[in-house]
Amino acid sequence: MAEGEQTKVCPLCAETIKAAAKVCPFCCSKQGRYVLWRQELLIAGPAAVLTILASMAIAFVAPDEKGVGGRSFAGHQNDLVILNSSLERPGTKPDIWMAGTITNRGEYPWRVHAFEVRFLDEHNNLLDVSHPTIRDSFVVQSRQEHGFRVELGRLAFTNNDIVRQVRVQMATDGDRRMKSD
Repeated sequence: MAEGEQTKVCPLCAETIKAAAKVCPFCCSKQGRYVLWRQELLIAGPAAVLTILASMAIAFVAPDEKGVGGRSFAGHQNDLVILNSSLERPGTKPDIWMAGTITNRGEYPWRVHAFEVRFLDEHNNLLDVSHPTIRDSFVVQSRQEHGFRVELGRLAFTNNDIVRQVRVQMATDGDRRMKSD
């Protein structure tokens, strides 16, 4: 280079080039103010996206039971067992109510939100399924029992040979506070 020309160092390849150069003749990189910043963004941007996607995949596959949503009930459904249940019709009203006792055989408290009631005939044929939602959810503490009463509505059959299978359909972590609406 001529002695009077101003020079600079290419930030990518560290070669001495003319100060007015728009492209480095050695590494062919564009010259400008934010050359290194742009170069690092090309590497860091996709790496950040991949890290976020990997974190989301791990959270989906193996959710943290103590995380934001609390414990998942999916692996603990057999912890809550209905010990007994009975059907009742208060007064002259046509609606049927179910009352009973539930026990928690697990290590964690559970807040019960909904039941599933299956009605079977004497040959184990399914007649009807009811999903009564509990108006005021309740918590069944670990190794304890709790009574319940839910409205089933009107039933189309009154045969005494009908068998009921009752299970908890939906429950959430009993240690978590209820969200206020």
